[in-house]
Amino acid sequence: YLGWIYKNGHGVPKDIKEAFNWFRLAAEQGDYDAQNNLGLIYEYGKGVPQDYKTAVKWYRLAAEQGGADAQHNLGVIYGNGLGVPQDHKEAVKWFRLSAEQGGADAQYNLGMSYAKGYGVLQDFKESVKWYRLAAEQGDAEAQYNLGGRYFEGEGVPQDYKQAFKWY
Repeated sequence: YLGWIYKNGHGVPKDIKEAFNWFRLAAEQGDYDAQNNLGLIYEYGKGVPQDYKTAVKWYRLAAEQGGADAQHNLGVIYGNGLGVPQDHKEAVKWFRLSAEQGGADAQYNLGMSYAKGYGVLQDFKESVKWYRLAAEQGDAEAQYNLGGRYFEGEGVPQDYKQAFKWY
């Protein structure tokens, strides 16, 4: 919690180095939120040199404990090949774990994976399912893409009213 306070400057000056120290202490004790935060710090090079491999290490530790944010972040890492070989199947595996916990970003990315055939067979019906879950949580990109599925009639019957609604 102290790491988050220093990272966001709540009642104290923003201090990424102090946040890093608190996150590291908690992460080394197995706190998956702190592990995910260390992954973010290394992925974006905030207060430390950018290091995707170290980001993957921390994300994986948090993701394997069931941390939905870390699962999504690990999926993004694999989907983009940052510090690891690009592997869409591995990305889908992590997106699915996060999406099943209700993560709208992961639901959107899983919808995109099915729409494009990244790591899975292209399946517009499955894409619609995941876009809809994210869209209903207010994810604007998922809403737009769901509108597109209705406009084109991909995975759902063509329906311009539904397309307009989601656009």
